[in-house]
Amino acid sequence: MSQLEVTRHQLQESAEITIADVARAAGVSVSTVSRILNDKPDVAEKTRQRVQAVIKQLGYTPHAQAQRLAAGRSRTIALLYPLKSITVTHVELDFVVGAAAAAGEESYFFNLMTGPVTKMNLLNLYRSAQVDGVILMQIHLQDWRVDFLRDHNFPFVMIGRCADNSGLSFIDLDFEGAALAAFDYLVELGHRHIAFINRSPTLRQQGFGPPVRSFAGYQKALEKYGLPFLYRDVNPTAADICEATLQLLDEQPNLTAIYCVYSSVSVGVIRALRQRGRMVPDDFSVVAIATDQVAQLMTPPLTTIDFPTNTVGYQAAKMLIAKLQQEPVDPHQILLPPQLITRQSTGPV
Repeated sequence: MSQLEVTRHQLQESAEITIADVARAAGVSVSTVSRILNDKPDVAEKTRQRVQAVIKQLGYTPHAQAQRLAAGRSRTIALLYPLKSITVTHVELDFVVGAAAAAGEESYFFNLMTGPVTKMNLLNLYRSAQVDGVILMQIHLQDWRVDFLRDHNFPFVMIGRCADNSGLSFIDLDFEGAALAAFDYLVELGHRHIAFINRSPTLRQQGFGPPVRSFAGYQKALEKYGLPFLYRDVNPTAADICEATLQLLDEQPNLTAIYCVYSSVSVGVIRALRQRGRMVPDDFSVVAIATDQVAQLMTPPLTTIDFPTNTVGYQAAKMLIAKLQQEPVDPHQILLPPQLITRQSTGPV
């Protein structure tokens, strides 16, 4: 019986196999095994192969936390997603599920941080080394979090983008292009009186990217087609959206279509249309930015600019992990072009 077979037999009768057991069986030091486990380059290839063979034969599994400490990394990424209530929407959950799936594929842990983001919170996160990098969401054109993380050389990527994205990695939907694509489609159907319902005025005034860029796309559509200015920006509650839509319908009897920034907006819109006896799509059309799953749940199924939130979360996490594993890495910037998916909420005038 060989020395390795004896060692393996003895260990099967005893406690958990340790790194010292591997070192003893391979005839090397514990530090050499540690360096091989952490992919350090300064180990002879022949020694590396021998140790890896012993690891496989003994069935040794490295202690994950010990590996992370030895490598000086937590192998953890975090998604900073401040939520305004305990209720999580399907769209919010999609971002999280996508990012968590990508982290798991790369053997990274995933944290979701939903509390308010302050400078002190970010500083503590940076100093404690709890995570190796973060995914930022709800990006503003001028965003202090971006400046803070960049100044501290802390790895991050964004879902969304700033006004100046030089040297930054992000994935975002082209909200400006989405608005223009929606109006292109509605005008092609013959609509000339088209309203646009945007997110709350406070968000646009604060420079939150999606409503700012959506409004810019709306302005381009008005100029392109010479359309009347029919606009509301409201808080994203069904009651407020329903009331805003009722006002538009009463003030503009010729109104035949509405474009909404988010699918949640369309719920209030359709409620108001039913109250005024308008039928979708027979005499009124509705287009919104939404995920495929949400669009299919609407009655009637909603014509949308597709927002693949699960894919966005997944790609953001992959982007961050690539940044952590490949130093230096060039900024990776993905601007998703608008994809119009026609369903049963739109029709010709």
